[in-house]
Amino acid sequence: MKLQNIIITLGLLLIASCKQADYPIENASSYTHIFMQLANNGLYEKSMAITDNWEKIELGVGYGGVEENTSNLEIQLTIDEAAILRYNEQNGTSYEIAPEGSYRLKDNKVFIAPGRSGSNSTQLEVNSSLLNGTHPYLIPISIVNNSANLPVVEGLGTTYFLVSGFYESNPFENYSSEKWTILDYSDDDNEGASGGRARHAIDGKLETFWHSQWRRNPDGSRPNHPHFIAVDMHETNLLHGLTIYGRQGDESKVGYLFPKNVFIEGSVDGENWLTVGNFDMVATNNMATIYFEKNVQVRYFKFTTLSSKGNSDTVSAAEIVAF
Repeated sequence: MKLQNIIITLGLLLIASCKQADYPIENASSYTHIFMQLANNGLYEKSMAITDNWEKIELGVGYGGVEENTSNLEIQLTIDEAAILRYNEQNGTSYEIAPEGSYRLKDNKVFIAPGRSGSNSTQLEVNSSLLNGTHPYLIPISIVNNSANLPVVEGLGTTYFLVSGFYESNPFENYSSEKWTILDYSDDDNEGASGGRARHAIDGKLETFWHSQWRRNPDGSRPNHPHFIAVDMHETNLLHGLTIYGRQGDESKVGYLFPKNVFIEGSVDGENWLTVGNFDMVATNNMATIYFEKNVQVRYFKFTTLSSKGNSDTVSAAEIVAF
């Protein structure tokens, strides 16, 4: 039976359970089930501002059938990490459980009082500051058992909470680039006093800039995206994100050079690189900040541009700042 039909059937049974039956129903108890109300909505998505507070998400259990509940029904719940694998297999996703200590179930038991069709509420509590970034995580909560051994409606025994955080403003201090050096780069160009070389993207001066090669080769060609700069910070830092400053000047003239889509990597040895993420940057006043989904502990980072704001084959950046 399809999920929609099950819900309709339960609804009719609930209505019927509120009325005095005019005729006996054979084996009436077999039509009685319990279910998680929020499970009917698919993924329950919750995005929250990243603060050191416990955000509460209410949840409970429903009762349906032609017989009225006459006992104080106890239902046990659990955070069901094993359900993530089942969900990923069924939906072609790759979600993970949230970091340990960032979530908790306030009470693993709820109760449906006699004559009621729904339980009291408990709460899934999430501390977004402990998610270590903006990455979305899956937290499944499942019905384990109940005191009346009632069956659970198929497909409605687990609620999948997809939780993530976002920064309302940047809470982190920038790392000093004073000792940074360029490990490697794809290409650059000489713009005289205002720079153009790769090193000018980390010299701490907005007046200078890195510019990919804009002069054409003898055959009329010039490098297109991707362009990249790899930076050696000369110490290991926990990176939460980057702020990019574009070439200064009249934005109508230089704004088209601002990086648009970028790919970020990190490394501890400068040779083996891990993927940090792919980001679409929206510049305001020739500046944009990107936050990593997962914080990374690295000494090196690589900034690769895949496109620029004006869809030019060249790109420019005045400063790349890490925090």
